[in-house]
Amino acid sequence: MIDWFGMIRLTYGFCSPELARAIPGRIDPSRDQHAAHEHNRRGQPVCARRGAAVDFIVDDENMREVARWIVANTPFDRLYFYGDDLPLHVSYGPEQARQVVMMVAGPSGRLLPRVTALEQL
Repeated sequence: MIDWFGMIRLTYGFCSPELARAIPGRIDPSRDQHAAHEHNRRGQPVCARRGAAVDFIVDDENMREVARWIVANTPFDRLYFYGDDLPLHVSYGPEQARQVVMMVAGPSGRLLPRVTALEQL
């Protein structure tokens, strides 16, 4: 991808359970795969999906085009699209679900996940 679009700017990467507790706001370590293969206090995976995730942006690129390129050219588990000029969330894991999730504003303005067909990205 870097060869095609140029350097990425990482906006969120690995997040241990300790770091997740210190981050204010809405994150979900049990689902977002940023904890990778970390285990909780009970010895269970923080995220049962396993794998790993990264959020990034390519400056001066339309992120919808970057997302389409990822869908067409790479294996992935989940891709969350927030907008043409916002970072993408991409995970890689054993399930390889190739699920695309569009984050759309609901009536309150809060972003809501909508699973969409790959072709509708």
